[in-house]
Amino acid sequence: MTTRATKVTRQNVDPFEMDFDIATIKHLGLQMYSTLPPVIGELVANAWDANATKVEITIPETPIDDRSQIIIKDNGIGMSDSDLREKYLIVGRDRRKSENMERTPAPHKRPIMGRKGIGKFSAFGIAKKIEIESACDDGVSRFLMDYNKMHESASRRRAEFPPLDQTGNVFRGTMITLRQITKFKTRPIPLAPLRRRLARRFAVIGEKWQFKVIINGKPISAEERDLKRLLAKDTDGQLYLWKFNKKEIEPGTGLTVTGWIGALERTTPAADGVDHGISILARGKLVQEPFMFNTVVGQQYALSYLVGELHAEFVDKAEDTIGTSRNVLVWDTDANTKLMKWGQRQVKKIAREWAKKRQKDKVRKLEENTLYQSFKKRAKDIGNRRAWALANKLVRQAISNNPTADVNKLEPIIQTSLDFLEFDAFAKIAQDLTNSDVQDVEKLLSLFKEWEIVEAKEMSRVTEGRIKTIEKLQDLIEKNALEVPTLHNFLKEFPWVIDPRWTLVADEVYYSNLLKDEFPDDEKDRRIDFLCVREGGNLVVVEIKRPKKIASKDDLNQIERYVSFVRDREEQSTDPEGIKQVDGYLLCGGLVNTGEVRQKRKNLEKAQIYVRRYSDLLRMVENMHREFLDRYKQLKERAKA
Repeated sequence: MTTRATKVTRQNVDPFEMDFDIATIKHLGLQMYSTLPPVIGELVANAWDANATKVEITIPETPIDDRSQIIIKDNGIGMSDSDLREKYLIVGRDRRKSENMERTPAPHKRPIMGRKGIGKFSAFGIAKKIEIESACDDGVSRFLMDYNKMHESASRRRAEFPPLDQTGNVFRGTMITLRQITKFKTRPIPLAPLRRRLARRFAVIGEKWQFKVIINGKPISAEERDLKRLLAKDTDGQLYLWKFNKKEIEPGTGLTVTGWIGALERTTPAADGVDHGISILARGKLVQEPFMFNTVVGQQYALSYLVGELHAEFVDKAEDTIGTSRNVLVWDTDANTKLMKWGQRQVKKIAREWAKKRQKDKVRKLEENTLYQSFKKRAKDIGNRRAWALANKLVRQAISNNPTADVNKLEPIIQTSLDFLEFDAFAKIAQDLTNSDVQDVEKLLSLFKEWEIVEAKEMSRVTEGRIKTIEKLQDLIEKNALEVPTLHNFLKEFPWVIDPRWTLVADEVYYSNLLKDEFPDDEKDRRIDFLCVREGGNLVVVEIKRPKKIASKDDLNQIERYVSFVRDREEQSTDPEGIKQVDGYLLCGGLVNTGEVRQKRKNLEKAQIYVRRYSDLLRMVENMHREFLDRYKQLKERAKA
């Protein structure tokens, strides 16, 4: 509901007058206030002091031109003609001292923010013309302060502002209209950053204080003030937050601070328009722009994460220790010097605690990292405990030295360690790295790349052996080697040529003898050989034929009977660690090409019994190791370079 002034006519037609020094106006307006948030902040503070419950700010949303204007309108008590002449236009008038007032009149009785009587000139920092229209029970008054005309009358040190007719838009309170805006020419004013910065300048915006600040019809919300929503959370879901409740900055002084300091999730202020640093407020208004108490700490990068809001009422109490611009403190007073030292101690302490907390969280996240879990499992499988311990130390050392780094950025180090873990030379490399002063993750990765020559040498040793094995298999196939002992012994030594997951089981002879006892070889020119290998918790029964043997339906029936027999034996076993599954393979030169045999083969595959030809085996093993062989050639070339 709008309350109208009881009188709406202007009674005094004399010009409004102000004694001034043009250098002071330049200093207090053009030079000291050059951005929008502090300018509007001063006018909002004036509205607070006028007991306003609502401040409506209208900002152009189109590019700024000569016709653009910014309006700040409040519903406070307003100013009479005499108030404007005898109070408002007096440069440097201290309202608290001249009227002996620390709080506004009832009903709100707010702590008065203004003090120096210069906030009215802040608007000259962004506009050439300031129009004031104010309404109270004594009537409506309106006039225009024009900086150019004031400059013309600078020699007389007095400016006259003719009274203007009322607009009919102000019935109670004050409306400030800024014209000939000198900033943001040809581009619109960014509203989101303005809202955020205004929100952070005042702790009294919201229903609790009965004080609304509305920009283009949308009130600034409590959430826009709440920087805590941007703070990082630890692995337990707790905020990186340090609180202070009437904390005495020095015992026995009675000087207390209330508020908080926290660490952001990220360090990019552009994302949320947040100025990093700790703000100091008094009487609900910002008196010190965000800063770090001029602190230098060992964990310097921690400072880029810290934000906070501290309320120190003593800085604006009996003694005015706020700078002329009203957004920086004067630090050479006794109380403020104590505040500076206290702040430095807190920032250093929090920076240390932040680094430890962040490192602890990263270690916990690392433990949950699937690649790291794979790293530990593979290290266990490889069994090189020394190499594992050194690699693990290297990864954790990288975390310790880079607490701000994302755990995911450490994955290349984990992966490289995995790649190197099997090589004997890696333990020496890891030992050298963990004993060095290398801390940067990128530097570690570059060193790993330099040491690929080591991998090439180690791989050459392994690869040459595998190449010889593949060549040996090819030779055995071409010569149609005998199943026993030639092929049996070869495949027993190198089961990976059939399948890289296979390893010979220690009790292979036990299973083979069981089969031979159950299926004695009665045929004249047929020799049967069984090779039992393990794949995980499974057993694979392999019947070996000569490389040029063309298997028949009877051969397929045979491998089926062998597998069925072993499966039946294992099902009767009471060993809890026994075989979980039994598969079968028939190695031969080929199959009789009949429909009956082809169908039989399909049926066997459904039962996990497979036929593998030696020609397919050779091609498969070459393809399987193609990437391995290519990698060997690649690293060999790098080593030469």
